[in-house]
Amino acid sequence: MRILLATTIAFTSLAATTFAAEVTLKKNPQSVKATIGDDVFAVFQFDEKRNKPFVLPVTAPGGFELLKAAKSSDEPGAAGRRVIIADEAPRLKEGTHDFKVGDLIEVGKIEGDWLLIPEHNLWIHRSDVAPVASTVTRQVNDNPPKIKDRNDPLYYDHPHHKGIWLSVDEINGIKFWNENGIIENKSIEVIKSTGNPAVIKTVNHWNDADGKPLLKEETTIKIYANRLMTYDVTLSAPEQEVEIGDTKEGMFAIRLPNSMREMVAGGPVTNADGAEGTGAAWGRTSNWVDYKGPVDGHVFGVTLMDHPANKWKSRYHVRNYGLFAVNPFGAGAYTKGRDDQSDPHHQVLKPNGEKLHFKYGIYIHGGETNKDDIEKVYQQFSTN
Repeated sequence: MRILLATTIAFTSLAATTFAAEVTLKKNPQSVKATIGDDVFAVFQFDEKRNKPFVLPVTAPGGFELLKAAKSSDEPGAAGRRVIIADEAPRLKEGTHDFKVGDLIEVGKIEGDWLLIPEHNLWIHRSDVAPVASTVTRQVNDNPPKIKDRNDPLYYDHPHHKGIWLSVDEINGIKFWNENGIIENKSIEVIKSTGNPAVIKTVNHWNDADGKPLLKEETTIKIYANRLMTYDVTLSAPEQEVEIGDTKEGMFAIRLPNSMREMVAGGPVTNADGAEGTGAAWGRTSNWVDYKGPVDGHVFGVTLMDHPANKWKSRYHVRNYGLFAVNPFGAGAYTKGRDDQSDPHHQVLKPNGEKLHFKYGIYIHGGETNKDDIEKVYQQFSTN
């Protein structure tokens, strides 16, 4: 019955929302929270206990309005009136509680910008929580249920798929994508705390088995009020020669929630060249690919973009089970046996030598957004 609900759910669209507000960044010890006005947009997490940095939760527009209209639900996988804690020290009207980023809580009454948490009899401010009803990233579950039915709303696969992240397999044979290697955050700098865009710079080391950096990753992230994020990524080899193998497992990725998966929701998934469906878009080059699907009946979309100034075109690792990535490596892996078969694309970096530079965009939007709208945002991305 749950599968039928997921595949026949009405694709209602949320009305377009115009954001006049700026983006504001708040830096905490292990995270940076990005808000647009009073609404949480994204939380950049740098927990040293994790195998890599990632961004989670990430929200589409209109979440607070959806939360106010929502009803509690016991349906497995439903968003209902649940929210995700998005700040390491959330603002409470009074009292204290040891909340952690990522905690799921049920909301009761809503009065102005304050939300009652009945379980703890506390009021929390809206700017410190992300409504699940507009969240487009799958929650991390370190103890997932043992469910074999891939269509089940609680099915949990590929635990290394966490929010939005950067990683690649086959770095001197180490599978960083699969989290067999550690990507260690070395620094987080808020370059511009308020604006359109607000700006973060991060430095991460992709370490070998001895904890020495194989790759140094320097990434500047710009967050815009229309929910476009751009990642300007530079990879270098600081200490030893590094070979990046030809692999489909990479590089800039997001894992969508189960309800948005094409395999249960039907998409649509389209690219800039008119291809339709994950099968048609997988492993192909294109300026962008857009992936739509519902959360509690409201359709949202995520668009990944490849910058025209990149040294060569990337290919899209887009799957019907909710993985969505763009990857400059793996030309051979993606095209083997196809009409566009290409040679494997290995890259070798010398210590303190040539650097690899890539720029990608990710645009989070409502279901009413069409191809022309996406093209306008792509122009914003490609000219900056």
